Amino acid sequence: MLEWGALGKTTLAKAVYNDEKVNDHFDLKAWFCVSEQYDAFRIAKGLLQEIGLQVDDNINQIQIKLKESLKRKKFLIVLDDVWNDNYNEWDDLRNLFVQGDLGSKIIVTTRKESVALMMGGGAMNVGILSNEVSWALFKRHSLENRDPEEHLELEEIGKKIAEKCKGLPLAIKTLAGMLCSKSTIEEWKRILRSEIWELPDNGILPALMLSYNELPPHLKRCFSYCAIFPKDYQFYREQIIQLWIANGLVQKLQKDETVEELGNQYILELRSRSLLDRVPDSLKWKGGTFSGQDLYKYSQMDGEKFVMHDLVNDLAQIASSKHCTRLEDIEGSHMLERTRHLSYSTGDGKFLSYSSGDGDFGKLKTLYKLEQLRTLLPINIQLHLFSVNLSKRVLHNILPRLTVLRALSFSGYDIKDVPNDLFIKLKLLRFLDLSWTMIKQLPDSICVLYNLETLIVSSCGCLEELPLQMGNLINLHYLDIRRCSRLKMPLHPSKLKSLQVLLGVKCLGLKLKDLGELHNLYGSLSIAELQNVVDRREALKANMREKEHIERGTKFPNWVADYSYLKLETLSLSHCNNCDSLPALGQLPSLKVLTIGYMDRITEVTEEFYGSPSSVKPINSLEWLKFNRMNGWKQWHVLGRGEFPALQNLSIEGCPKLMGKLPGNLCSLTGLTISNCPKFILETPIQLSSLKRFEVVGSLNVGILFDHAELFASQLQGMMQIAPCILAVCRKP
Repeated sequence: MLEWGALGKTTLAKAVYNDEKVNDHFDLKAWFCVSEQYDAFRIAKGLLQEIGLQVDDNINQIQIKLKESLKRKKFLIVLDDVWNDNYNEWDDLRNLFVQGDLGSKIIVTTRKESVALMMGGGAMNVGILSNEVSWALFKRHSLENRDPEEHLELEEIGKKIAEKCKGLPLAIKTLAGMLCSKSTIEEWKRILRSEIWELPDNGILPALMLSYNELPPHLKRCFSYCAIFPKDYQFYREQIIQLWIANGLVQKLQKDETVEELGNQYILELRSRSLLDRVPDSLKWKGGTFSGQDLYKYSQMDGEKFVMHDLVNDLAQIASSKHCTRLEDIEGSHMLERTRHLSYSTGDGKFLSYSSGDGDFGKLKTLYKLEQLRTLLPINIQLHLFSVNLSKRVLHNILPRLTVLRALSFSGYDIKDVPNDLFIKLKLLRFLDLSWTMIKQLPDSICVLYNLETLIVSSCGCLEELPLQMGNLINLHYLDIRRCSRLKMPLHPSKLKSLQVLLGVKCLGLKLKDLGELHNLYGSLSIAELQNVVDRREALKANMREKEHIERGTKFPNWVADYSYLKLETLSLSHCNNCDSLPALGQLPSLKVLTIGYMDRITEVTEEFYGSPSSVKPINSLEWLKFNRMNGWKQWHVLGRGEFPALQNLSIEGCPKLMGKLPGNLCSLTGLTISNCPKFILETPIQLSSLKRFEVVGSLNVGILFDHAELFASQLQGMMQIAPCILAVCRKP
């Protein structure tokens, strides 16, 4: 697939890759972004990780394992953004795929015609969009949510702006996203008349520059900071927000908002202008110190990822004036001295000696010149399985010179301790990341970091304790201790007066009532093992109602329907206002009484409610079921597999939007109540051979068709008609 930049090659490949029909056609799929740094070893390793297999760093073993994994399987592999046109190197890689089954496909996206010719397959040239399609795309992103009357004066100008984008989707989306917040004709005309359109370019750079120029100053600073990341690098939402905060790029304007909330707004604004793209879960690469399915599980726990189009990354580089850059891109000492925010790739390539005492010293020894450096960020883009060694010379001789550092990361390094006097020299630190290291304990000197705002020690499996004087960190608002299974917390979190984000509560061994003293918590809060709560009083002491900045969840936790340890007989789910789906309660074998009510965001009771698809008779013990005040509920999905075999009483009350049908064979049902369900029409034949009580209130359209009218009439006792209803009792034709 051949094209200029930003014509949509990756978008088209993603559409094919994620298509459901494609999923059914292939035995396995894998996606890998190659980019300009071509390395057959890295590609093979990344593909193995994509299909969920564990790998090591032995190049021969990786090649053999990939061959075996693809042997006699019909696969789809996407190699995105290929630049290397060396035939011998491509042929070495292609030999790994030759044993796949007939019908296997490899999709390659590239901007270089020489790459397409070298591949030897058919090339698809992605052309520019027509004026009509360009305008339709521009209109959708700039005018979609406006009053149609407002379109008339803006459409003429918008069409001319769309034409200037020369059919390039990224240019169109970026400008349209920026103009969607511009309401006056003069603002649109200023964009149309800008001199930037005269830049000698294929159309994309002027559009991107215009979008950048229209950003407010705070977003310009945050956007240009993203130049610290290499092209195609996927970074976490929380990571970039905390780095912005550490460098003073996110500042509160209102007293009742948190910097995290503001940072999330910045992300949304940059994304709306197509300057950041959210990475779909199916395309997240699995880099780091673990691989395969375990790493994938962990990566999902760390939240949303974002990526910048490589041309947008170029724009960020220009906007940052080389203040934010990568060590590998620095060509001269004059550029080095200008740098304020720096990232670098950990390790020295595929033949890295992990036991080497020098580690990354050769690469980092030039840092002693950067006494004004604010950010130092190692990035693992080689997908190393093992942690990389960090030279003691870096720890003792180089880092102490960087006295104005605001953000420092050791993530992924094989370090077991940090010099105690290091943090005495780095008193201005606001962000410290020690995740995925082998560290056993933090030095006491960390407690002198009075400016520290973010501390990340997640996935430190050897970490046993934190310093006793952690309460001195008076500005610490973000603490991540997830996956620290050995950690013993000597300090109660309430001592950290500014703490807003606490990830990894389980590692603290806290009781639920202890959360009551954490007054400033923000964002999402995950609480495990709620079955250990002693009584209602303990739950009330958590004081969750007054935690205004905590996001309320939309899903029930899995343990609610876990039959392995929950032997529930009676369950009531009520007033869960944010909940949008019901748990798999069909898996609870002992459940006899179930009440569900006042959950307005539930629109459907789906197949998931019944539990495992293999269950012959789901919810086989339930005797009493009541739905009450479900204002958004529209449909009840019926399995038709003999569900509810023991159900005796069914009540549906106050469900004004409910339409559809009941389960078909309620052979044990003795009482049925349908109240205030004006849209509910029940016409499907059902078997109610045991029914003795039928009550209808304010539900004018209810009608029931029975197979045996005489039997029904003889059994129906005490039927009450409190309000008019239609009761159809007739023989089956």
